[in-house]
Amino acid sequence: MIRAAIAFFLSVLLCSPCVAQSKHDNTSLISLVESERAFAKTSVKIGTRPSFMMYFADDAVVFRPHPVKYKEAMKNVPLPKNPTEATLEWEPLWADVSRGSDFGYTTGPSVWTDHSPANRPTYYGFYFSFWKKQPTGEWKVVFDVGTELPGPYDGPKTLQSPVAVKHNGVVKKLGAEERRLSLMDAERRFLESARKAGVQKALGEILDKEARIYRQKVQPIVGIDPIQAYFSNKPYLSTWEPLEGSVAEAGDLGYSYGSYTVRNGNKSGDDEKGYYLHAWRRDVSNRWKLVAEVTSPLPPKPSKTKK
Repeated sequence: MIRAAIAFFLSVLLCSPCVAQSKHDNTSLISLVESERAFAKTSVKIGTRPSFMMYFADDAVVFRPHPVKYKEAMKNVPLPKNPTEATLEWEPLWADVSRGSDFGYTTGPSVWTDHSPANRPTYYGFYFSFWKKQPTGEWKVVFDVGTELPGPYDGPKTLQSPVAVKHNGVVKKLGAEERRLSLMDAERRFLESARKAGVQKALGEILDKEARIYRQKVQPIVGIDPIQAYFSNKPYLSTWEPLEGSVAEAGDLGYSYGSYTVRNGNKSGDDEKGYYLHAWRRDVSNRWKLVAEVTSPLPPKPSKTKK
């Protein structure tokens, strides 16, 4: 499940009001993080669904389990009688913004707690959200996804951000469709490389040095070496197909999402199918690098029983 998926069902550690920046400290990044924190506080105060309606853009996409626009999917779903009988809390621990200050993402741990008599088990997760600055100047979530953790998050608790990139030479300004196509082309080349050269080599070429991989029931895997080590004995995506993407006006930060398949080598099991989010960032040489991958598997098909 994801932060929004928990919202359908209804996360932690509301962080302190200060912004602990270890790499760069700019007003756009601070405003994005403050928006995320305000969102988290509002969720606890008025309930998850109402807060999502406030902070999500009208066209914000989530996986439920297929890609849908959150507001459209929820418009006819009855609101719980007590929107705060379960609380969703979260905190951003890693965040980045584009050079143009119009696009960014945050990611961090979440906790869903049931306060009703049902006392359902606590749910631990890790969310990943892309935000876009609106014409009014406020930040709104445009994509939200995440994974379930096996237990409470046990990693570093200090908010950090990537080292700011200073590109070599002049970066050509592209139109919106050109920016989107450049990202889709990066997806295509990544898949071709994985097929021809193998996953390990493809990952070594495409991963940002601070890349993050999110899988169900696994703490986030961070860094090229840990990621390659993880996939040395775990199956990576066998194939994937991008469906859509969006890129910042400066052309330096973006996301793409689509469907994927992980082929099961065990003939007794079905292939894993689902949807993924890829977060991308241009490096110093203006090449697209993968900064995050989050997979959201589809529920297993019901087992066939004899009649």
